[in-house]
Amino acid sequence: MGGSSSKAFSYDAQLLGDTEIQSAVVPESQIKGHSSIYVHPSHKDGYTLPSNDEGVQLDTIWKMYSSSAKKHSDLPCLGFRPWTGDGDARGDYKYLTYGEVDVTVGHISSALNSLGLKFQESVGLYSKNRPEWLQVHLANQKMGYKTTALYSTLGDDAVKYIIDHGEVKVAFVEKSAVKPMLSAISQLVAEDNLKFLTHVVVFDHQEVFGNAPETIDEEHRAEAEKLGVKFFGLSELIKMGQDAGECKQADVDKEDVAFLMYTSGTTGNPKGVLLKNVGFCQAVLGAADEMFKMVPSDRHMSFLPLAHIFEILIETGFVACGGSISYYQGSVKKLTEDWLAVKPTIVAGVPRVFATIYGKLMAGIGDMNCIKKYVINKAFADSTALAREGKRNEKNDKKIFSQIAAKVGLQECRLIISGAAPLPPYLADFLRVLLCGGHMVQGYGMTETTAASVVQILTDINLGNVGIPCPGVQLRLQDIPEMEYMNTDKHPRGEILLKGPTIMGGYFKNKEKTDEVMEDGWMHTGDVGRINPNGTLSIIDRKKNLFKTAYGEYIPVNKVEDSYGKAASSNQCFVYGNSYKNFIVAIVVPAGQWAQNFLKSKGKWKDEGLMLATPEWCAKFKTVCEDNRDLLTAAVLADMRAMEGGLKKFEKIKAISLEFEVDVLLQGFNVENNCLTPSFKLKRPILKKRYIDVLKQMYTDNGEPPKPDEKW
Repeated sequence: MGGSSSKAFSYDAQLLGDTEIQSAVVPESQIKGHSSIYVHPSHKDGYTLPSNDEGVQLDTIWKMYSSSAKKHSDLPCLGFRPWTGDGDARGDYKYLTYGEVDVTVGHISSALNSLGLKFQESVGLYSKNRPEWLQVHLANQKMGYKTTALYSTLGDDAVKYIIDHGEVKVAFVEKSAVKPMLSAISQLVAEDNLKFLTHVVVFDHQEVFGNAPETIDEEHRAEAEKLGVKFFGLSELIKMGQDAGECKQADVDKEDVAFLMYTSGTTGNPKGVLLKNVGFCQAVLGAADEMFKMVPSDRHMSFLPLAHIFEILIETGFVACGGSISYYQGSVKKLTEDWLAVKPTIVAGVPRVFATIYGKLMAGIGDMNCIKKYVINKAFADSTALAREGKRNEKNDKKIFSQIAAKVGLQECRLIISGAAPLPPYLADFLRVLLCGGHMVQGYGMTETTAASVVQILTDINLGNVGIPCPGVQLRLQDIPEMEYMNTDKHPRGEILLKGPTIMGGYFKNKEKTDEVMEDGWMHTGDVGRINPNGTLSIIDRKKNLFKTAYGEYIPVNKVEDSYGKAASSNQCFVYGNSYKNFIVAIVVPAGQWAQNFLKSKGKWKDEGLMLATPEWCAKFKTVCEDNRDLLTAAVLADMRAMEGGLKKFEKIKAISLEFEVDVLLQGFNVENNCLTPSFKLKRPILKKRYIDVLKQMYTDNGEPPKPDEKW
């Protein structure tokens, strides 16, 4: 279901055949080496932020939220499943109204103010998604504090690093994060480097949530006090705010920083991205409000990490429009259970999540009898063909697909937004059919651009593109001659450059890295794009040696190759990753002497007195190694695995393929075969082209074969 129906259909041909222009070109904007500037057709001269009913321009997060809270005070805002007191069991969803949330936000902001926090200081959050997370974030925005997300997926030392580098004064944590938080603090104290953090606040037991298991452990409090940090529960902080009384809202300007968000780089520590209030407002009101038409009746299920830009932007959009946000139980295994209860109208997700839904439903269909399977598969093929023309089969929708959608809680979903990585065409087809008339769109953006840079319009039926610039965003392409991507191509190609209010204020305390990507207000994304005949953008390649997996994780390829290059068995290593896939692989040229010695030890190489690296030796090397490929591959991979200590889980290669044809420098990648530059740098596009069949086979052998219309 889905995969077979896409084999004979060319999504790219459909896209390139569509000439109905969706974006607009700024007149006389083309300069040498660059394409013209593309903008949203309704906002050719930029996007002016709207005002609320009282005439106040909505140019800060607090203004957006507080205007909405006042207007929608009785509507449900934040939903949660209260603990029932029986282990981890949860009850039915309950909701805090906008009015109730606003009261709590006021108490938190008053308490933080009474702790002595100063304007634009950092407040850390280390927790899974939950109502308290957003309440603290909103309190920060009222007082002009920078929300700074703490999370460990960037590496074991990331929490410690962000506390110090981000100058975090107060850190909010959930109980499960208390131990790693205290460990990070202890390390900072031992290094005499605890310069900023003064308070740790735990999301503790509150009657409204029924979360008795999260009652504070007094030994944790004692340990924190010994480390010189005050430690108490959120319930205590809220009481502190009640006693302090309401505090005056800070005079927050649109250019002030709202979020200090850390993101992975090519090497070294994560970079702190300074995101301004105006950027969030521009992204939310330009995309979520104007393009997606979000309304108070919309419902969202929060499960993507709030520490990442995609989810916090979505939730900012919901509180700005008066919609409701329901938080998952904290377990992805129970996500379908939560979706079934909430019946979200807008779903923001990543390809891996949608692939899980697909697999779950396909497994259920696979258990049906032959007749039912035939009927459903035929209905899917028919409806897919119609969806590609922007049409529906109402009979199939009513009798089949609405019922299938209901099995995962998507029967009332009107919009799916997919981000972080490309959505495979088979999944896009599947989702479009499943939504029974709803819309499925893809978008493109980065943490550095406040996510919402480019997004498909709701009526776009083409796959293989990420849409048009959002209101207020300018887009142009810059030539990359070394990769043969030029704005003068039949369909302009080049590095994607973005400009507008959503662009970051720079990397915190890192001017060097900021200057590397910013030029005259333009953000150099490192991604390669193509402007299609209809004015939409397609992502076709990556300029920087940094790419994403289907999980949305960035892989710094130089760091990975350098790590494996330390292995005695590895002479050259070319790491490859595909944004449609969940792991990376490598082509490796084994070290000649190492391989010879290994094969000798196994009785596979008979010493004939040949000199190392002579043409005769190279010929024998190729023959003997080919005869023992499996044995040698296992040995090289095992040796390389010993070098993985500094790599994160998603940075480790899944499989390797060995290249045995070497020159007298014992190089399989060399200048002569065009795989190296004269300065011995890898020519990645050439290497990918040379080994594309081998790369595809490694993915196939490891359970993720190429699918139709994926970009390779």
